[in-house]
Amino acid sequence: MINFSQVLFKGLGVHRVGNKHRDEGILLADHLYTINDDKLQGILFDYFFTPFNNDEFYAFRHDTDLSLNEIYRYAQAIFADKNSLLDQSSNIAKHLYGQSTHPKVSGGELYVAYFTDCLLDDEIVEAIGIFKSESKDTYLKPMERNNELIISYEVGINVKKLDKGCLIFNTLEQEGYRMLVVDKQNRGGGDAQYWLDNFLCAERVHDRAFVTQNYIELCRAFCDDISETLEGKKEEVLFMNKALNYFSGHKSFDLDEFADEVIEDGSRIVEFKKFKEQFEEETGLLNDDSFKISPSAVRQMKRKFKNLIRLDSGIDIKLSGSDAEPFIRRGYDEDRKLNYYTIYFENEE
Repeated sequence: MINFSQVLFKGLGVHRVGNKHRDEGILLADHLYTINDDKLQGILFDYFFTPFNNDEFYAFRHDTDLSLNEIYRYAQAIFADKNSLLDQSSNIAKHLYGQSTHPKVSGGELYVAYFTDCLLDDEIVEAIGIFKSESKDTYLKPMERNNELIISYEVGINVKKLDKGCLIFNTLEQEGYRMLVVDKQNRGGGDAQYWLDNFLCAERVHDRAFVTQNYIELCRAFCDDISETLEGKKEEVLFMNKALNYFSGHKSFDLDEFADEVIEDGSRIVEFKKFKEQFEEETGLLNDDSFKISPSAVRQMKRKFKNLIRLDSGIDIKLSGSDAEPFIRRGYDEDRKLNYYTIYFENEE
């Protein structure tokens, strides 16, 4: 569980980092930014923290020695001495500039902040926030002058859209810390790797949220694999609804229990377990047959799946749950040479 409600701002460095490929350079602040406006502080809090709404944790990595990871090393220095925030934030800006070599990487403002009183799994910890704003929006600015409205415009940062960011929590230092990452990639995908892989050099932690997400992805992949043997899209949607209901309704996952409750058919269970083994070999994931389920990961995955049967006749059928199965039947009309669905119900709502 993550709670930012009691977080305190303890320091902020603001720099500008351009695209190195275009020789745009960097602008480094010579002092920490002072925030004297409570409203501005509130806006920055929302801008920085609102995008971090899941528990997908990452950790720093390095192929040979974790201490050679630049951002990990700079974070260590800040946690050891918060008075080094300005110097280390400048180092972070320089490192980001060195990684901004793709032509499609946009320049922007870099904010490096130091926070205290973050609640992470019932532990009060410090955190370092690294945020980058790249995209700019145009805003209309109406003003009243001489009893009439004058409309002008300004170009600025949309505080509802953080482009890139990470929160590094001062816990599990020897394991690369724990962090949350936001990366809204630029259109065109040219900067797809530079923030997470090149700048932060971080990877997902294989915790219960990670495993929960991958098991749900396994179910989706299995559904795709056996789609030709299913009774149309209806069976696919009902299977995924049933699987998601299992993850929503249980605190822990057990492979045999899941197979009995969701798949039921004995031969299909054998198929599923063989598919899981193949999935493990190809991805190196899902070695555990039992684990604690992450509710937030289930909620996030639910948003990815559309419970729709989309027909070429311009009609969509939404199946809200696995209990819809007795009320929908699929058939084939020999005279029209068309498939059809029959839907049963008592009342319209």
